Amino acid sequence: MLLRTRITLLVAAGFVVLVGCFLGLLVLRDRMEEDRLSNVVILGQGALWREIVTVQSATLEKSLDTVAGSASLMASLRSTDRGATLAALNGLDIFSDTTPPIYEVVAEDREVLVANGTPGRGLLDADSIDRVFAGQNVSGLRQVSANQILVVAARRVTFSDGEQAMLVLGRDAGAAVRRFAASIEATTTLITLRGVLAATTNAEAWRKAGLVISPRQPLRETVALDGRIFSVTSIPVPDVSGGTVGALVSMVDNTEGITNAQGIRRAGIAVSLGLSLIGIIGLNMFLWYSFRPLERAIDVLQALSRGDTSVTLEHQGKDEIGRIAAAVVAFRANAQALAETRRQRERVRRRQEVVISAELQALADAIDPTDREEVLALLRSDTDTGEDELRRVARVLHDLSRRIVEQHTRLSAMVVELREALITKTKLAGLQQELEIAAQVQLAILPKEFPPNPRIAVHGHMTPAREVGGDFYDYFLIDDQTLGFVVADVSGKGVPAALFMAISRTLLRSTALFERSPSSSVRRLNDLLALENEQMLFVTLFYGVIDLESGKVSYVNAGHNLPYKITQANAVSIVPSTRGMAVAVMEGFVYQEGELTLSPGDTLFLYTDGVTEAFDVDGNAYGDDRLAHLLTEDAAHWPVPETPQRVLASVRAFERGAPQADDITCLTLRYFGGSARRHSL
Repeated sequence: MLLRTRITLLVAAGFVVLVGCFLGLLVLRDRMEEDRLSNVVILGQGALWREIVTVQSATLEKSLDTVAGSASLMASLRSTDRGATLAALNGLDIFSDTTPPIYEVVAEDREVLVANGTPGRGLLDADSIDRVFAGQNVSGLRQVSANQILVVAARRVTFSDGEQAMLVLGRDAGAAVRRFAASIEATTTLITLRGVLAATTNAEAWRKAGLVISPRQPLRETVALDGRIFSVTSIPVPDVSGGTVGALVSMVDNTEGITNAQGIRRAGIAVSLGLSLIGIIGLNMFLWYSFRPLERAIDVLQALSRGDTSVTLEHQGKDEIGRIAAAVVAFRANAQALAETRRQRERVRRRQEVVISAELQALADAIDPTDREEVLALLRSDTDTGEDELRRVARVLHDLSRRIVEQHTRLSAMVVELREALITKTKLAGLQQELEIAAQVQLAILPKEFPPNPRIAVHGHMTPAREVGGDFYDYFLIDDQTLGFVVADVSGKGVPAALFMAISRTLLRSTALFERSPSSSVRRLNDLLALENEQMLFVTLFYGVIDLESGKVSYVNAGHNLPYKITQANAVSIVPSTRGMAVAVMEGFVYQEGELTLSPGDTLFLYTDGVTEAFDVDGNAYGDDRLAHLLTEDAAHWPVPETPQRVLASVRAFERGAPQADDITCLTLRYFGGSARRHSL
């Protein structure tokens, strides 16, 4: 495709985009203007309709004042004589049109005393009636039947005997519709919420239009009818109670204005397209004339590329064509200088061979020392043999390439080994992540916070020495009066100990729910664990059951550290041992049961050997004496959740940064008495 054709198409595309944007903006502006005009028309017609209804209502209210001031009419209303009432109303001449008066008199008990021209239901709703009897004057529109809407006004009146009633006057809304239509010179229709025609100035036009109106939503649109274009506006009409009674629809003939606007828009589009087409055609002709010298210059250049130097270019000047002619002259001069350039190139090649040899020596320095000496020796040995320099350099380069490939092979092997090491490291990271998940699972199976209980408070804490530990604690209600609690330490560390811990805890909890005696529960647990204990793991534990009403504790110590009993007076003593063997060592072992009684305010502190066998940086053990001394520091009055934290803080201070040697587990139990109220932890 020729350059001028591409330029023409590009400019044409620009014109199309520009015209499209212009038309789009024009359409957008028209829509915005139409929306603004619609809002103005809707608001204006709404205000006009409210004004007309207000005038109609004021006329009826004035009539109400006249009726209330007429003694004869009030007397006829009191007598409920419909004929006398009509005669009196006609005598007052308060209704200017030929339609009979529409009225209704309602007593305070909501009974209609007398009415004329009213449908089955009353002229007002119950809420409006209440407002009238409350002393308010009520006026506005009211739908009284499926196809009838009235303008009504109501007020409270008092008869001569002191009785009060509500007097309602009404007139058909058609008069308001006609006045509205005359004000805006439009066909106007009033419809109900169900779309039923209530009043109209041109029933035939409304039927032909076939409009679908949503009475509750304002609307303005354009419709075509009998070759004419009408602007249709629908506004919601409120009733006397504040709701929507229907919609007022007006049809204004805007055929001439809309037709003129559409003609102007079409003419503008046609002019824009015509000017664009003329511009594109003119541009193409201008480019064709301007590019003719350039095409001749291209023909000359093609001849020169074939070696034909006889061609000439007559065009001279300082424009692009003149610069091309100057380039052709320079091209001929360059051909003459080509031979000289070749000679110069040979001399340059010699110098380049020397530079390449130097670069090869520098490259040889990057390989292994042994290979580097051999390459350098090869370069030096061939210097004085008279061999062609490029051939010698090529041979040395080949040898150097071979050595670099061998070195690359060795490096690749090292990379493979490094990659395998990285894979091993990744597997270790995965195992570490699994251990972390196992630690989270292990902590998750430990009991949560003990529910607040006025008789007892329990709190446990465990800090594993590795990712997973072998210690565990548990507490659970066997029934409403009995609480079981345990602290245990599994032999060994890591995952096997953690799994054995989970099994031991699960078996003990399930056994304790059926074996109330601690000795029976531990004996049953021992038999189950020792039955298939191929790993020869064992568990030391202290398991107790406390009666929450009496404070009596039954317990079994299976080779575990002896707990401490702390009285309310902060007297610290060791719970006597039952001399039991560690669980899972020997099947059939009979465990002895011990007993003690806790007084209100007494505390039991259970722990594993991770506390007393913690070591500092010098290798000294924490010891039982240090723990007992710590508990004598008013441990009876420490909050139950704080006791394990204080013990752990003491151990950390003693270690002075030494690594944790074993799992640390503590359980604190404080008894408040069977009749105690709720205590603060």
